[in-house]
Amino acid sequence: MKPRRILGVIVGTLQSATGVLAVIFAYILYIDLFSAQSWLNITTEFLPLHMLTLILFGFFSVMNGLFLLTEEELP
Repeated sequence: MKPRRILGVIVGTLQSATGVLAVIFAYILYIDLFSAQSWLNITTEFLPLHMLTLILFGFFSVMNGLFLLTEEELP
């Protein structure tokens, strides 16, 4: 494998993992596991904003990471 492809696989995997963790953290905030809302001082009126931000960040990170993993080599 070429160095560029190896770097793409490493970055794609890390980026996808970061996206999945962001979505998991949004779910943890939603169900208030471990009293995460009080630890982070998040009021219930701003909870949807934080969840939307985390879910969008997670979605785009996963998609970009998958694009990096399935990238075709140019001739």
